[in-house]
Amino acid sequence: MQLIPATPAPEFKGITGWANSDSITMKSLKGKVVILDCWTYTCIFCLRTIPILKRLQEKYGKHGLQVVQAHSAEYHFATDHANIQRALKRYNVSFPVAFDTANKTWEAYGNMYWPKHVVIDHRGFVRYEHAGYGQIQEFEAVISELLEEMGSKPQLDADDKNPDDEIFDTYGMHFSGMAPETCVGYSRLRRFGNNQTAKPDEANFFTDAGVHADNTVYLRGKWIWNREGVSYVSGGKERSPAIMMKYNSASRVHGIMGTSDGKPGRAEIKLDGNYLTKEQLGKDVRLNEGSSAVDIEWTFMHNLVRTDKPEVHEIEIIPRSDNFVFYTFVFG
Repeated sequence: MQLIPATPAPEFKGITGWANSDSITMKSLKGKVVILDCWTYTCIFCLRTIPILKRLQEKYGKHGLQVVQAHSAEYHFATDHANIQRALKRYNVSFPVAFDTANKTWEAYGNMYWPKHVVIDHRGFVRYEHAGYGQIQEFEAVISELLEEMGSKPQLDADDKNPDDEIFDTYGMHFSGMAPETCVGYSRLRRFGNNQTAKPDEANFFTDAGVHADNTVYLRGKWIWNREGVSYVSGGKERSPAIMMKYNSASRVHGIMGTSDGKPGRAEIKLDGNYLTKEQLGKDVRLNEGSSAVDIEWTFMHNLVRTDKPEVHEIEIIPRSDNFVFYTFVFG
């Protein structure tokens, strides 16, 4: 947690809606210690922070703490109110959430990354900032200090570890040497591992040489390379189109996936050329008549693979609907 010079907290800007609350202003929050959580539901570090914020609100809410989230999108699909609402339901978020769909509040606080936590005192001044995922101890020491400043003395023992939560079990934790998060849109990825050069915003037919480098994305079949991801194009000569990545180390594998038309889609998941075993199934994958498949009902971070410890595998995602879109590999 970084102590910064006290400055008045900027007002919410560009908010297009609220969840779990009527409209809120920074002025209306004076008299409380506020944690403003600038996050997005496609960021794994943001998701890992949710249980900590829930615990802090539960523990200190009656003593004057209020957690408020500003959902600032990293991908265009995450500006959709319906998608944000589904994410809040999936992760059981009950804080007031501002829909910062144009990232105006995010910019007002000088943000450059997800997540960013801004701690505001009871007079409405920004006092601390925290970037990325952290431990509850970092937050709790600051919250206790600012609550005491406003005359509230909870007299509560500090938590010595992060709370247990299903989010940690589903998405795993970051560790040294883990495979890197890899976005496949041309705004972030320079090229695929395939020999041929792909043309942005056009249908490209990718052939697979079969030899794959670690932590590199390969395609097979016909795909459009978009700014934020790749869209499958049916009708090509390749009978087994796929997006593939041989990851060097992970115990959880996730794919940010969706569909091009908002209708349900499906993809099959393989590891090292084989369908997943029951023990390898991620939360969002099901065994279906001998195959392992994920049904895609909306665009979010699907948990595809889970193992007891970090392992090395090649994941292969095979579109089984014409509307399949893939954005990012994420690991834990």
